[in-house]
Amino acid sequence: MVPNYNIITYLIYLPIILFITIKVGWMFYKNGEIFLLSIFEEQNTVKTVNKILLMGYYLVNIGYSLAVISFWTKVDSITTMIESLSFVIGAIIIFLAILHYNNIIILKQISKRKLLNT
Repeated sequence: MVPNYNIITYLIYLPIILFITIKVGWMFYKNGEIFLLSIFEEQNTVKTVNKILLMGYYLVNIGYSLAVISFWTKVDSITTMIESLSFVIGAIIIFLAILHYNNIIILKQISKRKLLNT
């Protein structure tokens, strides 16, 4: 009986991507509050914005992670499995980094506008 490498790949991929999503999201949430306090100053606003950013992060990441599965090519060997997992997980990590730095740039712009209006 030939093993179904696609199923094995999915079973490896899903826990890894779930761990990355939860761990990184929680780190952003926990450490982002200090950064947001320097921009908004009001504790209630900071908590609300931080929760919205976390929810957006989870929704985008979960959606992208699940969409990637539908475009996955047929995996027919262990070598192909490792290549596929490396590419997909690497692409998601790069996507998260770009998303994170875009958020920082946008929040910095908000901060600059706030300073100019003061």
